[in-house]
Amino acid sequence: MITLSVDDQYEVTSLMKKMLTKIDPGGTHLTAANIDEAFELLSDNVQILFLDIEMPGINGIEAADLLQSQYKKLNIIFVTGHPEYAFQAHGVHPSGFLVKPVDEQNIMRELKHLRFPIDVSKSPLIVRCSPFAVFVGEQPFDFKSDRSIEMFAYMVYKNGALCTNGELLGILWDGNPDKGGRLRQLVMDIRSSLKEVGADNVIVKKYGKIGLNMKEIECEGDVESIAQEYNWY
Repeated sequence: MITLSVDDQYEVTSLMKKMLTKIDPGGTHLTAANIDEAFELLSDNVQILFLDIEMPGINGIEAADLLQSQYKKLNIIFVTGHPEYAFQAHGVHPSGFLVKPVDEQNIMRELKHLRFPIDVSKSPLIVRCSPFAVFVGEQPFDFKSDRSIEMFAYMVYKNGALCTNGELLGILWDGNPDKGGRLRQLVMDIRSSLKEVGADNVIVKKYGKIGLNMKEIECEGDVESIAQEYNWY
C-alpha cells in the first residue's frame, strides 16, 4: 500500500513510517511536515493519508475537506493528541481516528475498517530455487551483476541465518580480503535494486552481519538445491 503521514513533529512522522514499514514492508510510506508538502506528494496512487489535526496554518480537518473533493478514494485517518476533536472530525467522514501516542495495534485496527479497503501487501519478490531465479511478480528481478545474484542466492540458501563478511568473501572470492570493498558495493547494489521494487526491507543487518527476512519472500523449491547449482560444497 502507499501511505502518507503528515505531522509538524518529525518524531511523529518518523515513528509512523517505521511502524507502517513493519506492518507493510512491501509498501511505500511517505512523510510530510505540513499540508503544503502533503499536497506536493499526494497523487491518485496514495491510498491512505495519516493526518495530524492541529498544525500551523490550515488544520487537518479543513485540509481533509479539500482533499476529499479532489481524491475520491483517499482514506483519511486523523492522528491527534486531542481526542476532543473526534466529533468535529466525524463531520468529514474519515476512514479512522487515532489518538497519540499511536502504536502498531491501533494502526492495524484502523486498517481493517477503511472506507475504501485495500490489500496490505508483502514483498513482491518470488524466488525459484532450481534453477535459481528471482522475480518481481512475473518479471525477472534486475540484479546489477552476476556476483550480486550469487550473493543473494547464498543468503537465500542460508534461509534467514545471518552471514559474516568473511563467510561471504569465502563464497564469492575464496576468502580474498582485498575484495572487502567490492563486497560492500554488492550490498549497496542489492539494497538499491530491492528499494526500486519496494522490497528493501527484505535485507536484515545486525552486528556486522547480513541476511534475508525469508518471511517476506515467496520461495519455491528446496533451498538446498542452490548450493549444488553454485558448487559451494
